[in-house]
Amino acid sequence: MSLLREMRPDFSWWRSADLRRETVAGWTGALLVIPQAITFAYLAGVAPEYGLYCAVFVALLSSVFGNSAMVGGPNTAVSILLGLTVLPFAGRGSPLFTELVLALSLMVGLIQILFWLLRGAELFRYFSPAAITGIKAGVGVLLITAALEGGLGLSPMTTNFFYEKFYIALASWQDLVNPYAVSISGITIAAGLLLKKRWPRTYILGAVLIGSLAGGGIYGLLGPVQSQLELLGHVTLHGLPLNLPRLGPQHLLFMEQVVPQAIAIAVLGLAQSLVIARDLKARAAKDLDLHKEVFAQGISNALGPFFSAFAGSGSFNRTSVALEMGARTPASGIVAALAVVVIAWVLGPLLAWLPMPVIAGVMALVGIGMIQVKEIRPLRNRVDGPAFLITLLAVIFLSLETGILVAVAVSVGFFVASASRVKLAVSHDGDKEHIVVSGNLFYASLDRLAMQLRNDPTTRTVLDIARVPYCDASALALIESVRRERQLCGGRLDVITA
Repeated sequence: MSLLREMRPDFSWWRSADLRRETVAGWTGALLVIPQAITFAYLAGVAPEYGLYCAVFVALLSSVFGNSAMVGGPNTAVSILLGLTVLPFAGRGSPLFTELVLALSLMVGLIQILFWLLRGAELFRYFSPAAITGIKAGVGVLLITAALEGGLGLSPMTTNFFYEKFYIALASWQDLVNPYAVSISGITIAAGLLLKKRWPRTYILGAVLIGSLAGGGIYGLLGPVQSQLELLGHVTLHGLPLNLPRLGPQHLLFMEQVVPQAIAIAVLGLAQSLVIARDLKARAAKDLDLHKEVFAQGISNALGPFFSAFAGSGSFNRTSVALEMGARTPASGIVAALAVVVIAWVLGPLLAWLPMPVIAGVMALVGIGMIQVKEIRPLRNRVDGPAFLITLLAVIFLSLETGILVAVAVSVGFFVASASRVKLAVSHDGDKEHIVVSGNLFYASLDRLAMQLRNDPTTRTVLDIARVPYCDASALALIESVRRERQLCGGRLDVITA
């Protein structure tokens, strides 16, 4: 019965939704996702319109079937992995390449639905809040770095580490950097930071407007040759792009050979979505159902290829923007998906003149917003501090997907270490020893207790485990073994249980 409840759309949030804020957040997200969708389509190796279809249909379906303000759609890591997986089997940009990307996306969605059936979201309940904060801060750094080329008017740079881009820009400032692009992105960022203090939910719209006016003025006065400004360009979105994924012998053979890659993409996409969902659950949606979000992501990716959309996942930056602007329900994601269609069809000619440094400035603003000092400051203890720092460094120096895997390992590691910590309160009353145990007694936490109990087998000991919430077979076997040893040596062990 719970599976059926998770499968069907739930619109009970409609009564509590602030439609004005959700609408503003949706339109802002649509404005941001259009250039991103085109870029991600390039990363996946398909035509730009497929990125727009992903921004419409994957986002729409994940919001309709989900129960949170998480915004889905095209994703950087997922798009890159889709393209790299298909590249050995077809020429980039060819019709076969596109067919294989859609077939792989269908596989990803079906694997995610299987993950939902196996209740895989339970694994992410052990995700450390400190690790989540580290991921968010790391994504913020990556977004700021990704905005660097567009903000400085540079060609895309390929570097191993994020700081190399800053070094290249500083070392070749006079030769490479476009001062007009710097001015426009700087005005956009400054306007956003100033407006955020007064209008924290709508400051990004104001920043886009001010940056666009500045960019339009510079472009109009100097012209395209002197200003060397890159514009977004013409965006088109065709009618309902119904598509039946090709599953011929060649496609099925491909699907058979890329099962490991499909599993990796599916898990990576879900990991990013569930990290966002866990953060939402802590901040704005106490009743969020993680299993329902897993199903929403799986069904959106499984149905997406039938609408010419490749696989996507939850978006850190667009969800962050939606939250900043007051979104608290799936309404903002639904509005964003529909707004993409309206913007691309109706405002396409005007959108074509939007300077790319403005988009870069907005990406930097979103990145800055994801580095929450008030969330980082309390993480100074010996558990949360290392978990945050290790995750942050893994994200910014390795990759987002590696950082998420490291976060899982760190969270589980600290959880096991914490669960293994046992406190022994030892006291003596004459020749009688009292040991009060606090913590879980299982195979990984028995060493200290075993050493204490076997210190002197002739002693009479009262072992109080009434406060122990969990005691496994290894612990019970240890207690029984010590009891027999005491009997042989003239001692005694009495056990107090709850």
